[in-house]
Amino acid sequence: MLLADLGYANHNSKKPTKLFSDNQGAIALANNPVSHSRAKHIAIKHHCVREVIQDHLIWVQYIPTAEMTADGLTKALGREKHQKCTARIGMS
Repeated sequence: MLLADLGYANHNSKKPTKLFSDNQGAIALANNPVSHSRAKHIAIKHHCVREVIQDHLIWVQYIPTAEMTADGLTKALGREKHQKCTARIGMS
């Protein structure tokens, strides 16, 4: 609903919103609804990502860490990497 309010999601669209991640383990856990013994500590309320994937509202897609644009807003980066991230989101 937040994406729709921001104009990024179309309620009439049949295509899921892409969610990019550089964590392949998290993607595998989100896409596989089978219970994992190593992930049993995850609370039931945090399984909402699996539900929205199954409902085709989002799709988690892998991208390499070097291409993760969000790093510019979430991590301390070197000048070159920071400039690449800010350029990708239209900042100068």
